[in-house]
Amino acid sequence: MKPNVYIALDLETTGLDFENDEIIEVALERFENGEPVESKDFLIKPKQTLRPFIASLTGISDADLKDAPDFASVAGQIRQFIGDYPLVAHNAQFDSKFLKNTFGKVGVSIDSNPVLDTLILSRIAYRRIPNHKLETLVKYLNIPRERAHRALPDADACGKLFWMALLEIEKMDSFVRHHLARLAKGTSWESIFDDCVPDHEMLTPLEPETVTSPLSSKERLPRVSEFFEKGGKLSQVIENYSPRSSQLDYAEIVERNMHKGGLSILEAGTGMGKTLAYLVPAALKAATGERVVISTATRALEEQLCQHDYPAIAPLFGNRVSPVVLKGRGNYICLRKFEEHLMSPDVLLAPDERESFMTLLPWIEHTKTGDGNENTGFNLSRNRLLWSKFSSDASTCLGEKCPFYDKCFGLNARRQAAKANLLFINHSLFLSDLALDFALLPTYDHIVFDEAHRLPTMSHMTFGKMVRFFRLRNITKILVHPKAQDKGLVAELETLLSKANAEASLLDACAKLREATVECEKALHRFFLKLGKKVFKHKPDGFRFAKGILAEYDTDPRPVLDSCNTVKAISEDISSKLRENSAFVLVARNLEGAAMDIGRFAEDFGFITQAGKEDWVFYMEEPGNPHTAILRAIPLYPGNNWSEKFYPWIKSATFTSATLSLQGSFDYYEQRMGMHSPSLAKTKTPFVRTYPSAFDVNAKRRVIIADFLPKPNTSDFQKALDVTLAEILPENKKNALVLFTSIVSMNKVHDALAPCFAEKNKLLLCQNLDGGMDSLVEMFRKKREACLLGCQVFWEGIDLPDNALELLVIPKLPFPNPSDPLIASLADKLKERNENSFKNLYIPEALLELRQGLGRLIRSESDTGTALFFDNRLVHEAYGKSFTRLWDAKHEVAHNLEELKSLLGL
Repeated sequence: MKPNVYIALDLETTGLDFENDEIIEVALERFENGEPVESKDFLIKPKQTLRPFIASLTGISDADLKDAPDFASVAGQIRQFIGDYPLVAHNAQFDSKFLKNTFGKVGVSIDSNPVLDTLILSRIAYRRIPNHKLETLVKYLNIPRERAHRALPDADACGKLFWMALLEIEKMDSFVRHHLARLAKGTSWESIFDDCVPDHEMLTPLEPETVTSPLSSKERLPRVSEFFEKGGKLSQVIENYSPRSSQLDYAEIVERNMHKGGLSILEAGTGMGKTLAYLVPAALKAATGERVVISTATRALEEQLCQHDYPAIAPLFGNRVSPVVLKGRGNYICLRKFEEHLMSPDVLLAPDERESFMTLLPWIEHTKTGDGNENTGFNLSRNRLLWSKFSSDASTCLGEKCPFYDKCFGLNARRQAAKANLLFINHSLFLSDLALDFALLPTYDHIVFDEAHRLPTMSHMTFGKMVRFFRLRNITKILVHPKAQDKGLVAELETLLSKANAEASLLDACAKLREATVECEKALHRFFLKLGKKVFKHKPDGFRFAKGILAEYDTDPRPVLDSCNTVKAISEDISSKLRENSAFVLVARNLEGAAMDIGRFAEDFGFITQAGKEDWVFYMEEPGNPHTAILRAIPLYPGNNWSEKFYPWIKSATFTSATLSLQGSFDYYEQRMGMHSPSLAKTKTPFVRTYPSAFDVNAKRRVIIADFLPKPNTSDFQKALDVTLAEILPENKKNALVLFTSIVSMNKVHDALAPCFAEKNKLLLCQNLDGGMDSLVEMFRKKREACLLGCQVFWEGIDLPDNALELLVIPKLPFPNPSDPLIASLADKLKERNENSFKNLYIPEALLELRQGLGRLIRSESDTGTALFFDNRLVHEAYGKSFTRLWDAKHEVAHNLEELKSLLGL
């Protein structure tokens, strides 16, 4: 039942920390039957000054708050306006917790007021929009709003959104509304979702989507030159297509490589048009009857290829090419397990999982793919643990015995892939397939790797092993919920056994399984707790180990292994007995799946803790905290897997990216990818070629090196950097991105810049402190004279075209951290062979990272910009020339601050 009266709430705060940040604005609007009737807006004076980011985001300045009352002075008025009505907010967990904490400090409570979140409600009501930010929903639903990120307009928009989303849910079929009401019991939504009689009882999914098998034809296929020539076939489907000789040459190499067989490495600069240059020959080869795979590193490129680039040229190939996107099986939902959770939510779903589960209800009977990424309301990456409870996987699959076998999305995806001749996947799926000896993908003849520069690093991680506390908990939580032992698979099994009057021995076994599961988690916690103490006592400077955990840290892994094996053995014993009764086949299979997962965890745990393997590195991360501690085993030379398992049989493989070579040579990439293996046939010697950008990047990019700061590896550098950046960046008239190699350094620079940017009323954004990458980039694009501070993923994960970025600042060359266990181990191996690790490892890695970072500045022919370096090793050290060759050594040097300001036009 929709509430007749509710209070829409929005806060503005000094930050996101409930304990240390403060409220600076409270906006309240009372709605009656979906219409606003009265509002209150309170500015609140905080004890702290506002950060520039908050001032820019909200439009509230310290001057606005100078004469405002403190919270205690207005708390009574706010509480009186709220009354006993439900509170409605977008991302209500934040607003309600902040308000409750602040009220609590003045002795006022609002705990009795129901809190309803329009973020959850909109995820249920609108599953097809890109995201569920308030700004996106306001535009999608045409809700009028004066301005974003001020409390009262946001509260008004939130109140209207709440009513519109409820009306949308009321239109949904009775099956969805009935189960929403069931799931809402015991939550704040119980009074909102009315129950009804469903028009059907059991889950009724749609038939999975299918692809048409490609048709063979004796008609001659054109050569790639006929596509890329002036007035050629591409001109028929791409408006204003302009032929480029480099694009044609690239396409002909891919065509020749697929015809003759072999490996090719093709580096393609910005604007060269490599996507079409490999898509066309790939589609032509697929049309001959040989399956071709296109693999990418990122989901963004995968979607670009599947939804835009290939569909644009598809008419040229008619029905001779059948394309399909295939993802890992865990991306698809298991209908059987979903229905089990739907029918038994009290046992199988924890209270904190119900709201996210609700967002799947409007989608589950309308999807034709079963791909969790399709439902933006659910957000698979955010709910990975919940999704794992009912995702498709081989260990719990019933095969033909499953009531949903004919409609199984996971199996259907593989069936369609087996019919298709052009397959789009990502590197993660490819590498998993390679690690599992080709158990995941249908056979294929040719493959093209775009974003191939990511393959070496991804190979290290995929072929490695990792254990952490929450990996085990994610398994045990399915069996027994840690916060509610009456939830989970064991509880469901006990209920079923009790109803069936099963043997007492089975119920006793369930009790033992519950006890063993709880003990298993405790054993791992004790192990990490003891290990953390031993590590910091005996080895404070590094977390690598070679002889095993017991030998080096006197911490015995056997209790963990024994407890895992106990859980596995009891689970398997119960499952074997349950299989004798057809009524328990489903739950038995789920139990077998959990036992297999526990077994895999124990296998990896044993491998890592025993250590002692040649050409592997074993190490720990954050060993001081049992909940965050991670143990890893990483192969030093994953290229061996490629040379042994992949290269010998693949007919052709093309590796392409904008950053694969170093100073004109591909040797470093070839070596890391196992292409120098003596066992490799001569026919697999890679063909390499570099294609420059479609325009002169150096003509559009100015490079300045400031050589007057101390060397970056000295203690004086950070302070000098803080002072220098505080002198130039607040005065800068262009959007600036500063790329750091250290989070600590980034935070120090932020603290130095914040007062200066506040004084100038300019936007300063800092990774982590002000939000995640996507939200920061979105805000940065909208502002002028803004400054964004970032590290790690910002070196290659963002795109800022159309002069959204005009000044790129790089304080230090991005050399890898010598204490990184993988880097340190590789360096040790080089030293054992009397090779120079700095020359053969550190410089190549830094060059590759720097090429990625510089690539942020010039993204299109219309872009221009300046790259500013504060690392004087570029001009003072001999190896600096290795880096300055990236811009043909065409740079200007500033010898002091005044010269730098002059060069920047400040």
